[in-house]
Amino acid sequence: MSLGQTSNSKQAAWVAIGSFFSFIVSIISSMILSRFFDKGDYGTYKQVMYVYSTLLAVFTLGLPKAYAYFLPKYATNYSRDIISKVTKIFFILGAAFSLFLLCCAGPIASVMNNPDLRSALIVFSPTPFLLLPTMGLDAIYASFRKTKYLAYYTIATRILTIICIVFPVVIFSGNYICAIIGFDIASLITFFLALYLKSWPVKDVEHQKSSLTYKEIFKFALPLLYASLWGVIISSATQLFISRYFGNETFAEFSNGFMELPLVGMILGSISAVLLPVFSGMDKGDGMSNETLVVWNSALLKSAKLIFPMLIFSVFFAEPIMTCMYGDIYAQSSIYFVIKNLSGLFYIIPFYPIILAIGKTNSYANAHMIAAFMIVMAEYVVCKTFDSAVYVAITSELCKLFKIWLLLRVIANYAHKKITELLPPRPMTILIMISVLASLPPFLLLDLSLIHI
Repeated sequence: MSLGQTSNSKQAAWVAIGSFFSFIVSIISSMILSRFFDKGDYGTYKQVMYVYSTLLAVFTLGLPKAYAYFLPKYATNYSRDIISKVTKIFFILGAAFSLFLLCCAGPIASVMNNPDLRSALIVFSPTPFLLLPTMGLDAIYASFRKTKYLAYYTIATRILTIICIVFPVVIFSGNYICAIIGFDIASLITFFLALYLKSWPVKDVEHQKSSLTYKEIFKFALPLLYASLWGVIISSATQLFISRYFGNETFAEFSNGFMELPLVGMILGSISAVLLPVFSGMDKGDGMSNETLVVWNSALLKSAKLIFPMLIFSVFFAEPIMTCMYGDIYAQSSIYFVIKNLSGLFYIIPFYPIILAIGKTNSYANAHMIAAFMIVMAEYVVCKTFDSAVYVAITSELCKLFKIWLLLRVIANYAHKKITELLPPRPMTILIMISVLASLPPFLLLDLSLIHI
């Protein structure tokens, strides 16, 4: 499949625009719900989203990336068949996910130590069946270099989502159940729209049945499932420990603050979506070529130039940002925000698309396994030793950084490169220093103004 002459930067920019609106929706909805719900109800709503996002990694089996992996390897006339085969699997997985939530709502609520969570999960249970078949749209449009249309879709569906969630809460003073029902309605409309758009890029192409088998799809996906299972533990352990040992009010503070700066996720997700089909087409199975290394370093440095200033600024101004977004009662969320943003300096490494492209999914899974064992054991010890959710959050990030180092070693060994070639320290350090110097004057001015007040 020809990737065309469109630049990777332009394609990533369109994905970023769509992701920006996802960020806006997430922030605005959190800001509104934080103010209209008390901490207990808001904590319950966030727990529903936490349960969904955690289990999503299991029930998707790593399949959203299958589109970006297989489509560049086949001629365009086989694309519709490939898209159809993967989507059929998503329908089955979505039905299984919804049934699981419906049947296990009670036990999940018991584990989370929140009885209100049971009814909330039951109301939410249709959503996975509706949303899983929509997944992979970003990978499809990145493969066909049509990310502009992906941005339009993302903007439209995110605006729809925020209207459906916020409207019943603000206008009719609805509770978290009303917000979840609104989420269900938005998911239903998104479902029909996404199914149409999945086949749209190839609507004018002559279609043929591909040689791609379900066995090949699962051979690609199962190591990612293995990694996802460990990833579930990595991503959920911290939230589970804090929810169980420190209560849903502390969980609400933690949830608002312990988040990757949405703009960072937007940029990295955009770059990853574009790089996977590019790296997949470049890989010849004999180490990293100079061409691939150039693309890697270019993506890394461009990401750092955009992200490092935002991360450093957020570290300096964490408390004003949190109180402005969620109100004074969430000032404590700022410490979690600082922890997440400092570790975010290392999250810019685009290891995921290259790992998938070079077929090192087993190594990817093993790195997650090691990190999962570390994070559970370490956080349990911290919970029993220190009465502090903050220490749990710090422990979580240290374990995740170790996982990143393991994955860098995998890539370096395959590429026959030194880690310093993959992660050039000098330009990265310079960018951090410049970002600190840029953030320091306004921080000092703000600090002085508060003292005089």
